[in-house]
Amino acid sequence: CTRKQIPFSKPQWMKEKNRFYMVDSLIEKLNKDKPKRAEIFDILGKPEMGGWIRDNSVHYWLKSESFLTIWVLDVYFDSEGNFESATIHCED
Repeated sequence: CTRKQIPFSKPQWMKEKNRFYMVDSLIEKLNKDKPKRAEIFDILGKPEMGGWIRDNSVHYWLKSESFLTIWVLDVYFDSEGNFESATIHCED
């Protein structure tokens, strides 16, 4: 499956536009910069509309393909708030 890719843009992310298409460049940026948990909110804002926050993870809605199928970005941190990984997954 291929999908168009665009570079990560904070203004577009905050407007919830094209999140799904910029997620690869965002994950690359997060892997390179390794932001702390608190810094994620500066980069991506607090999760809204289908997102949630847990002790060691933050989850952002990317897009809906149907009423029951959504794509989510998962960002994981260790117990000290250091970045560990970021992945995308589909919930249906």
